[in-house]
Amino acid sequence: MAAKFGPRKTAIYGMLVSSAAAALTAFTFQFYQLVLLRFLVGVGMALFFGPGVTLIAKAFRGESQGLGVGVFNGAFYVGSAIGLFGWSVLAELTGWRVSMAASGGLGMLGGLLLLAYLPKDELRKEFTVKLPDLRRVLSNRWLFLLSLELFGIGSGQILVNTFMIYYLEQSLKLGPTSAGIIGALSPLCAVFASPLFGILYDKTKRIRLLLFILGAVLAFAVAVVSIGTVYSAIGATLIAGSSSGAFTISYLAARKVRAASAEYETLAVSWVNTIQMFAGFWSPVVFSQLVISFGYETSWTVGALYTFLLISIILVAKEPPSELAGSESD
Repeated sequence: MAAKFGPRKTAIYGMLVSSAAAALTAFTFQFYQLVLLRFLVGVGMALFFGPGVTLIAKAFRGESQGLGVGVFNGAFYVGSAIGLFGWSVLAELTGWRVSMAASGGLGMLGGLLLLAYLPKDELRKEFTVKLPDLRRVLSNRWLFLLSLELFGIGSGQILVNTFMIYYLEQSLKLGPTSAGIIGALSPLCAVFASPLFGILYDKTKRIRLLLFILGAVLAFAVAVVSIGTVYSAIGATLIAGSSSGAFTISYLAARKVRAASAEYETLAVSWVNTIQMFAGFWSPVVFSQLVISFGYETSWTVGALYTFLLISIILVAKEPPSELAGSESD
């Protein structure tokens, strides 16, 4: 859609669809209605994220694109933290229906602001979406290996972010408040790590090295949790959050692939993001089964090895030329 209609229009559509679905959730009375609307929320967010990366990168031209995309990614973590805290308080005070309607209303307001203030896309009239171009993007070896690297990063982070609070409460016997504070350290670090590593990308452009270091650090963090102390859990959570800079680097690297013309850069970013999101389904299921069978300490160690193996794939990848085919340097 971004290739055909432009990233601006696609992002606005995504924001409005997602927000409208969230607002309508407040008026659901059947389970199937809730499932359908939550699905539409996901569709809208998918339409927004990839084009959003493209718009930000184009706005921060030259040697500051990494900073721009890093701030963009960091904003997602800020929004998640505010949403989890703010909307939970609002739901407790007014009920979940009011909180969903309010969140959807704010999102639609944001979509209208984008419509009013974002510059219009500069589209080539002669451009058409072609199946061979789509095949070249979706079958690009560098994009596929980049996706697997990010799948590994996502897998390790999901283990820490999803299971840490429960692990601290059940295995280390911490109270909910203390466990929640420790768990919140990861997204807090991610807020600062995303723009920081975006700046490093701008300065070095050494994609494989940066991604491997971040992945290895994350695998180390997952392994540290297996020590089984509160202090190791705190350290691991901080380190895991810092590895979030890998997402910024990967999206910037995907955007620069010369698989087809410049119009397909959003597709490249979205393709990498789509593959890594499967980690959100696969990793918790496997980790849960490992915990049931072998306990947490062994499971953390296995998770660390699994993460390291996946992120090591980037070492055999060959970085492509940095310019998009048929386009000038940004």
